[in-house]
Amino acid sequence: MFNGPYKFLFPGLLAVYSFINIKVLDGDRLYQADLPLDKLFYIIFILCYAVWFVNAFIEKYNTSIKIKIQPLLLQFGFSIIGVFFISLSSILITEAALGEPFSYSFQNLLLTSGFAFRINLFLNCINAILYFSKRYKEKAVEAEKLHSLNVEAQLVSLNSQINPHFFFNNLSTLSSLIHEDPKLADEYLQKLSTIYRHILSTRDKELIPLKEELAFLDNYISLLSIRFQKSLKFSKNISSECKDLLLPPSVLQLLVENVVKHNYFTEKEPLTVTITSDCEQIKIHNKKQKKDVVEYSSGIGLQNISERYSFLDKKIVIIDEKEYFQISLPLIHEDSNSRRRATYAE
Repeated sequence: MFNGPYKFLFPGLLAVYSFINIKVLDGDRLYQADLPLDKLFYIIFILCYAVWFVNAFIEKYNTSIKIKIQPLLLQFGFSIIGVFFISLSSILITEAALGEPFSYSFQNLLLTSGFAFRINLFLNCINAILYFSKRYKEKAVEAEKLHSLNVEAQLVSLNSQINPHFFFNNLSTLSSLIHEDPKLADEYLQKLSTIYRHILSTRDKELIPLKEELAFLDNYISLLSIRFQKSLKFSKNISSECKDLLLPPSVLQLLVENVVKHNYFTEKEPLTVTITSDCEQIKIHNKKQKKDVVEYSSGIGLQNISERYSFLDKKIVIIDEKEYFQISLPLIHEDSNSRRRATYAE
């Protein structure tokens, strides 16, 4: 504080306040005898600046003193010594300049020292408030940075879950197709490699554009159509105005995979998955045709999506009714994502 941008202004304002205070309050004196107003103001003015710049000198060299004491205590301790010498010097200079009745006396020294000590105590209290306020803000910034790093680490961990989860399920499908239809298995493998390249390219991304995710989903749907033919159908209604909005990578694919896992469908009883968007959220809706025996599920899919959205301060909405199942995913606007990143970076 003492070496800040207001180091010449603040002690001057304090001197004016102290001068008015001494003249207004009865019994608050600087000397036993009354001083002329101009002389009194000069002395108060010099005392305030002297106390300020003694503290400024101590603050400047405080960090170089290798003593394990709280810096504020060290500052205040040295400032008391400095203030005593300022008070003594003030009495001697006043005596030399004005003479009687302003000569040195113990009573005058006590009055001047009391005034200087009050000024010093006030300034050090303000300095302590500013010091702890600054430390609090620094700790808050450090905590936010640590939280940000922790979130990023967890996001990487969550994204890494998708790859083995997705790859394992599709290798199982490929294994079955190799025995049933080798030609179809080759086509399936080609599409699978294209999809997997996309997963690898987005694994370290927190968000991707909706249009990119939809293109990835189309490839995944074509992969499903190889196996399930006409028994699995998709209906999409996505406005072109929404396609530049953002969402976590592979979330739509995970949701479609979840639908396939938990429902039965045949050519006679096909299953239709409907995907719609209103530029605030994207919805995946399907009629329930639950399997009697659901294949093993680790639960990674929905949990992964929910946790990734929680890091974005968003929530997914799940509607699980008797006749249908629907999940709504928030779409992220670029400006809100930028503000969130800026908060972490500060």
